[in-house]
Amino acid sequence: MNPSTRLAATGVAVTVAAAPLPAANEAAAPRTFTPAYRTYVLVTLCVVGFLCYVDRIVITMFMQPIKKDFGLTDTQLGLMTGLAFALLGGIAAIPLARMADQRSRKWIIGGSLFVWTLMTAATGMATNYVQLLLARVGVGVGEAGCVPASHSMLADYYPRELRSRALGAHTAGQFLGMLGGMVMGGILVQTVGWRAGFVWLGIGGLVLYAIFHLTVREPARVDEQRNPALPAASVIRRLGDLKCFAWLVVAFATTNFAGSIAAWLPTYLERAFALQPMQIGLGLGLSLGLATSIGALTGGQLGVRYSKHSKSWASRFTAVVSFAVMPMYVGTLYAPTPAIAFTLLFATFILAGMIAGPVFATLQDLVDPSVRATGTAIVALAGVVVGQGMGPLVVGFLSDLWQAGPNSVSGLRMAMTAVALVNFLTVWVFWSLGRRIDLLGSRAR
Repeated sequence: MNPSTRLAATGVAVTVAAAPLPAANEAAAPRTFTPAYRTYVLVTLCVVGFLCYVDRIVITMFMQPIKKDFGLTDTQLGLMTGLAFALLGGIAAIPLARMADQRSRKWIIGGSLFVWTLMTAATGMATNYVQLLLARVGVGVGEAGCVPASHSMLADYYPRELRSRALGAHTAGQFLGMLGGMVMGGILVQTVGWRAGFVWLGIGGLVLYAIFHLTVREPARVDEQRNPALPAASVIRRLGDLKCFAWLVVAFATTNFAGSIAAWLPTYLERAFALQPMQIGLGLGLSLGLATSIGALTGGQLGVRYSKHSKSWASRFTAVVSFAVMPMYVGTLYAPTPAIAFTLLFATFILAGMIAGPVFATLQDLVDPSVRATGTAIVALAGVVVGQGMGPLVVGFLSDLWQAGPNSVSGLRMAMTAVALVNFLTVWVFWSLGRRIDLLGSRAR
């Protein structure tokens, strides 16, 4: 249910920040970009987002062998895949997003890609749990600059009426990374092992960094030129109506918290059905990655069609979708066979993926163009820290608390169910956001 989206040590973040960044006004004018080149940039950013999710998700396929190699508990696994990965990454996203709003977004994205790629390779070289934890922190910090800067860049490459489609396509690329992460993770863990798997992913990331750096150009900030922000205005004042923005922050937190049980699905499926890693990787890759990508593309097109007539349409649409997916989402954990479980997951994530493009386009509408990346980073911080950070940790803690044995499926199932039910709060929050947007619209008239 994660629309969104997702995000080494502090010294790595300083290294990225210290790199010489071209000023935003050095960018080329968008009118010089052909439609073909604009599409190329979108595809390239989708590939970057794809790798971002591959490096983020692939560890879920490695959790069981990592647990055995290091003798870890479920709580320690949850800390590694959740809070440790998300906390510093989410915090680092704010200053990196402010840099993206003021300087070259191309350099922010490229620097982030370079850093998280190196730290992905470092994960495979860890010799103890502390090193593994620090490497995952590094991946989170490196990925922190990717999505906010990418959304800001796409908002200047594409006019408002096409942004929902572009952002939906970008989100689809990210969620295809779930497919890649699951499938490649299953293959790698059964062929070369989890350590070599991380190293090979790092090498692939360096190749992508070179392509991105040499071929992608920074667009001018057209909307900002037409509607220049007041120099003295604070970042908070540029976030638009603060009640609307607060609803978005809460919505991203609850959505990501409930959706965080996906990190435990490989472990659950292995314990519940004794499936092999390749079977789990293919099943989850199709059920989560491919399904969410299809949903994101479909939702982006729906947003192009309907959001032009109503700024609150996306919020209400998201509330309805969030409610509709719950029976299937929770039902997955009680399915008697893996085939039924994968079928329910596929249906769930086709629907869930539909909210991404419209919701991100709504965010771009609500905030001032000068803080697009910052606005995205702030709502993502709530999603990353509360959702991806606390969610897997809470599941791991409750699983240890409720399980009958070291690999008991009942305790893990109960823990995942409890966390998934938080998504009912998402329904209420998005519906409230829609009402607030309508209220502001009526006042403006």
